[in-house]
Amino acid sequence: MTQEEQVPWKWLIENVHVQNISDIIDESHEQVEGNLICDKRARNWNVKRTGNKIKNLQYLCKNKKKIVEIGVNGCHSLLLMLLVNPDAEYLLFDLNCHQYTVPTINYIKSAFPNAKINVIFGNSVETIKNYIVENPNELNSYDLFHLDGGHTEDIFSHDYHHSKLLLNKENGIVIFDDYQIPAINSFIHKKISENEIIEYMDDNIIKDEPYLHFIYKYNTHV
Repeated sequence: MTQEEQVPWKWLIENVHVQNISDIIDESHEQVEGNLICDKRARNWNVKRTGNKIKNLQYLCKNKKKIVEIGVNGCHSLLLMLLVNPDAEYLLFDLNCHQYTVPTINYIKSAFPNAKINVIFGNSVETIKNYIVENPNELNSYDLFHLDGGHTEDIFSHDYHHSKLLLNKENGIVIFDDYQIPAINSFIHKKISENEIIEYMDDNIIKDEPYLHFIYKYNTHV
């Protein structure tokens, strides 16, 4: 049995930044929302289930210059991206409903002092719309969008719409998280049937069952 089989993702769960984020979450005495690394408790490791999502996220964010993430939570996915691409410009939106979110963001900023990280708190339905109005030069300028905010259609449909405005239509890629949730699954397939989006195909993308996120580009030929 290999070391990876004995302790899945040992290199990640022993990473100093993962451990420090876990300490911050523990100190908040709050249950952590499920994420790519842990679930409910800071060291209840979830990586055996989410390992392929981690690989896909890190693969797709390499060499990207401008990345948007909706749903920062405890900074786990942000950290995963920074570990392979500390030079990108990160635009983050989060509701800020957890006591651990601001402390973990502050930690990440101190741990990666050269990273360009802009965080905007509030309901993404309003904050992203306002950001677009106030920053029209940012339209169509982002390479990657990690959409992991609210899981009800009244929220994620707006996040979808705003991602379309910010993303570079020719080369930009969207990772829509929690594809296994029926409402999200139905929404995505509706957009495929309407020829708005096309699944992003790449031999390096790992698809398993259940497929926990959906990766797509916008259809520029309609």
